[in-house]
Amino acid sequence: MLGRGVVLASCATSTVTKSPRVSGLSAISISVPLSSVACTTDNSCVALGTSNLDVSPTSVGEYRSANGRWSPLTVPSADTSTYIQASSCWSSGCLFVGSQSNADLVWRYSATTHTISVATAPTGASGVEAISCYGSSACAILDSAKTNPRFLVTENGGATWSPVGSIGVPSQDSVTSLACTSHLKCIASFLNASNGIVVYVTADGGTTWTARTGLSTVTWSALTSLNCARTECVGLAKLSFGWRIMRTLNLGKKWSKVASLRGSILTLACTTLERCVVGA
Repeated sequence: MLGRGVVLASCATSTVTKSPRVSGLSAISISVPLSSVACTTDNSCVALGTSNLDVSPTSVGEYRSANGRWSPLTVPSADTSTYIQASSCWSSGCLFVGSQSNADLVWRYSATTHTISVATAPTGASGVEAISCYGSSACAILDSAKTNPRFLVTENGGATWSPVGSIGVPSQDSVTSLACTSHLKCIASFLNASNGIVVYVTADGGTTWTARTGLSTVTWSALTSLNCARTECVGLAKLSFGWRIMRTLNLGKKWSKVASLRGSILTLACTTLERCVVGA
């Protein structure tokens, strides 16, 4: 398996240190790469992959306990339409979301039993674009409805979903990231038809959303991997001259640069807003 990786630590200042080593995980099947990884807040991790090729297997998985080795994981069967888009976790589990047969897909991982099960997916949309878990079994998603993205929440790990409303962005805008710090406060970013980023926030659990204006994020061509605590967030922004780690202290009203990055197809994950890793 060929691969490359870069780990950058610290989001607290503009000083970014490069880790000399990264460790990789080999896929069980060479035809199905492990493309989505999530870790609970208690440090149990799970890696999943699906394939759009009509060969067996079409889905694979592995898990790792907090102090253990990676082991094979039995995962639900997938067809060529199955795609894992995003994931988010709490202390004892994770939800993986995406699309299957032009509909929403939700899989649940239990870190207690090390099992993946098919959770109840909302109906009436063509796939889940983003997810953010903000408490034990409590998560919010944005999925692709016909008119505009829907905002739904679960308080029981995906067993049931409650539609809260839609954000009101144009139907052609695509979700790039979602982060919720509680059942009330969330921030979401979208790529609009002009290939610029627009940011919306809610402080009432998704009933109403406010567009962040006054600072032009429309010159950014991407805003991904939002990590938030209270009203402070860090994320990856792509500008015309490259990628940056950006920080906001007021849920998207104003952004400042933390560091400039080299490379493409970058991802960001944080244990705290001062300790993060970036992979390329």
